[in-house]
Amino acid sequence: MSFLETRAAFSNKDSYQKEVKVSTSQKATLSCEVSDAKTEVKWFKDGKQLISSKTVHMESKGKSRQLVLENVEKKDAGEYTCEAGNEKLVFKIQVEGKNNMPAFWLF
Repeated sequence: MSFLETRAAFSNKDSYQKEVKVSTSQKATLSCEVSDAKTEVKWFKDGKQLISSKTVHMESKGKSRQLVLENVEKKDAGEYTCEAGNEKLVFKIQVEGKNNMPAFWLF
């Protein structure tokens, strides 16, 4: 009888940054660390799988996995998940708008 060790897919489950606050037009980065450098992850926003685009890209360095959002807009706020196997980490991005009020309105 053989014993199969089930390793956790993520090695930073208890220490990752769960909430990211970013201002509009800035860059947001979500990071997680996998137990095995060969592990593939998938990123989702509000349950929908993300694909790379001009403003969204995924990075993989060693055991580190990152989702980078360039030039963040209000619509990018929400819940993001990183999935590896049957495990997932949940992130929240809060987008803070800049004060666009003209100076002459301020009294």
